[in-house]
Amino acid sequence: MATQVSGFKLSAWVLAAALSACAVPGPGSAPTATPPPASGSTPAPDAPVATTSLVGTEWVALAIHGAREVTGSKIRLRWVAADQITGTGGCNGFRARAGTNLATLQLGPMSSTGRACLSLPGSQEDLFIKALELTRKARLERDQLILMDDAGKQLVRFQRAAPSR
Repeated sequence: MATQVSGFKLSAWVLAAALSACAVPGPGSAPTATPPPASGSTPAPDAPVATTSLVGTEWVALAIHGAREVTGSKIRLRWVAADQITGTGGCNGFRARAGTNLATLQLGPMSSTGRACLSLPGSQEDLFIKALELTRKARLERDQLILMDDAGKQLVRFQRAAPSR
């Protein structure tokens, strides 16, 4: 009986030691945090950018689908939280969930105000909303934000809006 108890205690001790070894990081294995880019600097093109760095920023659309210039733009996008955007397509306001990494960014589901605007299919607002739905990644280039599809084709190019006073 004493042998069984001693064997049980030894087994329990070995199991506890093995489990505690898994929980304690060894020397040099502590995770390292990547410092945020300095103000005004642009991260390397392939560096993953967390959307937390965009919280509180507002963007004005310059072009939709790579070449079509946005005229009289009231098309805006605001990052209100790391995982949420709001904005306007020019007439209707919208809100959507957002991924938390620009390299794998997806937007949606999206909700919109549905005002009775005089915007026809193919209008700037219509093209903009469709582009948001197709977004699968994004990148920052200085003061511009580019939304892209799966293939890396530019969907919308934004300019950072001047901070409101």
